[in-house]
Amino acid sequence: MPGAGSRAGSLATRGGGPRANRVGGAESVPASGMIDIVYDVAGTSVPAEHALPLLEAIVEALPWFASAEAVGVHPLRGSSTPYGELLLARRTKLVLRLPALRHDDCAALEGARLALGAHSLAVGKSAARALRPSATLHAQRVASAAPDERGFQDEVTAALNALGVASPFISGGARAGRAGARAIAGFALSVHELGAEDSLRLQAQGIGGDRRLGWGIFVPAKTITTAD
Repeated sequence: MPGAGSRAGSLATRGGGPRANRVGGAESVPASGMIDIVYDVAGTSVPAEHALPLLEAIVEALPWFASAEAVGVHPLRGSSTPYGELLLARRTKLVLRLPALRHDDCAALEGARLALGAHSLAVGKSAARALRPSATLHAQRVASAAPDERGFQDEVTAALNALGVASPFISGGARAGRAGARAIAGFALSVHELGAEDSLRLQAQGIGGDRRLGWGIFVPAKTITTAD
């Protein structure tokens, strides 16, 4: 894509260094002002480390997405393989979390073909989905600069306190990824016993950095056992 080299460097290092992975620091956006835009997509697999190429492709169609506040890209659903690919689940969706005021700005992504290296995703129709409260929220991965799980838990406690959320949480398995040359590390996380207002606030704000790369995005979970 034109300018992909310079864009890759910019997106991969935006807010770079350890602070880019530190829990907390989300922009303040009212929960009522956030939505998910859910796109149909056609494709069978993507690279295992697809977060940055996916973001680059989205920005190619939606240039404003590179710098807009509070936006995020939900992780794609799929199964890892031993040969460096993620096999996409049936009826996989591409989901963007963003301020409701940006809804109309997302139309240009419909009909786009997103190139992810040798792979591609064809984007279909979209639908807006309001955030809904849930007593338990789960994030597949939350980025952190902490050296271990105990440090991560301390960061999460501070981040939840900053949001005014006094709910218990369970940290799960370690997570790792890359954005170009930059490594991203963190853990899975579940927060439970949430009231409706706190649940919506946590979904709207998230915790941790790299939301455009699929980190720190919370979704409702039906049960709470562990964040694997």
